Amino acid sequence: MQTGHVHIISAGENIHTAFPAILRMLPGITSVYVVADSEQASISQNPQVEKERAAVRKATESVKEIAASLSIQYSRELVFPPVLPSARTVLTKIRHENRKARITFDLSGGPRDLCMALFALAPWIGGEVWSSFGGKIPQQVPVPDRDVQALLENVNYQTILAVLLRNRPASTVPMDIPYIPRQYLFQQVWPYYIRQRARRPVEGAPVAQYKRGRKPANDLSQATFSWFLKMLTGAGLAEEAPDRQRGRETAYRITADGEMAFRFFADPAANSIMKQMLDGQ
Repeated sequence: MQTGHVHIISAGENIHTAFPAILRMLPGITSVYVVADSEQASISQNPQVEKERAAVRKATESVKEIAASLSIQYSRELVFPPVLPSARTVLTKIRHENRKARITFDLSGGPRDLCMALFALAPWIGGEVWSSFGGKIPQQVPVPDRDVQALLENVNYQTILAVLLRNRPASTVPMDIPYIPRQYLFQQVWPYYIRQRARRPVEGAPVAQYKRGRKPANDLSQATFSWFLKMLTGAGLAEEAPDRQRGRETAYRITADGEMAFRFFADPAANSIMKQMLDGQ
C-alpha cells in the first residue's frame, strides 16, 4: 500500500509554471524535491550565464513558496559531476526516505544530462515520468518496467549482491571487475543466510550442529544457492563465467544493473555487509 506521493522536479527556469499544472493533474502530492545541477546554484561571472542561472534559482524559490502555501514538504537536492552516479545517490536517499510512497518526475526543464540521468533512473524506483515537451500541458512518458524490487524483497539476494560489490575494486571500468569463485561466494553468504520459509523436519533425520549460534533452520543448501544465482543472472543483476583457476567451477560478478538495484532496494538493517556497502555509496 502506497503512503504519500513524492514529486521530483528537474530544476529549470519554467518549473514554477509547470508545477501548478502538475498539481492539478496529480492531486495528493505530499512532498516535492527539486533536483538541480550544482552549477545552477553557483554565481557565474558571465552576465548571460548568470542571468539564466538566476532565472532557475528564482523559479526554484517560487516552487518552494507554492509548496509551502499548500503544506507540501519541500526539499532541494544538488547533483554534481559526474551526473549519473550523483543523481543515483540523490534518488537513493529519496527512495529510502519514502519507501512506500508513489513517486513521479517532471522532467520538463533542466540541463539535458540531468534530465537524461533522472529518466534513466526512474524505472529503478518505480517512478512515473511526466514532461510538457515544450507545451503547457504535462504528459506522462512511457518508461520500461523493471520488476527487480519484488525479487530483492528476499534479503538473501541483497546479501549476494553486497558480497559481490564488496569484492569489486574501486575501478569503474566494467572489464576490470573481477569474477568471484562460486565456492568463495557461498562461504561469504552462508553466515548471513535467512530462510524465508520454515523447513519441515524429516522424521529420523540427524540434527546438524552449527557454530556461531546459527540455527539449523537457516542452513543454506547448495541447491538453494544455485537457484539464487540463477535468478540474479537471469535478471541481469549478476554475470556468470567459468573460473579459469578452478577448472569446472563457475565465478560471478555484479553488473551495473545489479549495483543499481542494490543501491535502491537493499536494507542496511538486514546485516553488516549491507550496511557497510550502503554507507560507502
